[in-house]
Amino acid sequence: MPSPGPTYITPALVLRVSDFGESDRIVTLLTEHHGKVQALARGAKNSRRRFGAALGMFGCGEAVLRERRDLWLLQELHSHRGFLRLGQELGRFGHASYACELCQHLCPPHAPEPAVFQLLLALLDRLDRLPLSERPAVEPLRTFELRILSAVGLGLSLRSCATCGSEVAANAYVPFDVPRGGVHCPDTCFGGPTPTELGLIFSGLSGGLPEAVRVALIALSESSLQEPPTAISSSVLAACRDVLLAALRHHLGRDLRAVEFISKLNRSLLT
Repeated sequence: MPSPGPTYITPALVLRVSDFGESDRIVTLLTEHHGKVQALARGAKNSRRRFGAALGMFGCGEAVLRERRDLWLLQELHSHRGFLRLGQELGRFGHASYACELCQHLCPPHAPEPAVFQLLLALLDRLDRLPLSERPAVEPLRTFELRILSAVGLGLSLRSCATCGSEVAANAYVPFDVPRGGVHCPDTCFGGPTPTELGLIFSGLSGGLPEAVRVALIALSESSLQEPPTAISSSVLAACRDVLLAALRHHLGRDLRAVEFISKLNRSLLT
C-alpha cells in the first residue's frame, strides 16, 4: 500500500464542485502555491466542521490538502472570507462564473499560478463590493481576460509583430492572426494585403484589426482591475470582446458555458 503523500496548507479559491457518490464531493481549487488542484472531499455533504459553507460557489479560504498520485484529498477548507453578494445579482454572478471557468480551463494542473490566483481574487473582490443596484462594467472583465492569457503564456502580441518581434506601426487596420498570437508586419510577415475589416478573426483565423480596437486592447492589458480605462466606446469594447473570445476559442477549442449565460442575460436586458 503506497505511503500517504505530504500535507499542504494553502490559500485556495473554489472553481468547481461536483457530487461524487452518496457523501463525497470532487472539488477543483485554484491554490496560491500549487496552482489548480482537483481533490476529493470525503464526507463533504455532511461535514460542516471541516468545510462549512466554504465549498459553495466562489468559496475562498485556507485548504488543507493531502497529496496523492492521482486525486488529492481535501481534508479541510476553512473560509477566510466569502463573496456572498456575487449570487445576489445576475450580472456579477455571470462575470464571476466566467472568470472561474477561465481559470479552470486555462490553468494546467499543479503548475503554480500566483499571478492568476491574485487576479481572480481581485476580480471577485471588486464584483462583490459593487452596490447591488449597479451592474458590473465590462472593462475589468476584458482586462482580466488579457491578463490571464499573459499569465499562462498565451498573451496577445499587440504592439510588436508576433512573428518577427518588430514594432507594428499604427494604421487604420493592422493585420491580426489568431493562431499566430497577435498583430503582424503588414508587408513582410502577414503574407498578403491587410484586410479592412475584422472578418475571420471571429472564426479564429485572421483579419484586419482596427487601430482603435488595438489601442483599446493595449490600454486594457496595461491597466489594473481596480482602475480600468473608462473612455472606450461601447462599439470598440464589443470588438475587443469578440477578438478575445476568438483567441480563447482557439486555445480552448470551444466557448465556455458562462459566455452563453452572459449573452442571454444581456439580450434579456435589451428587451
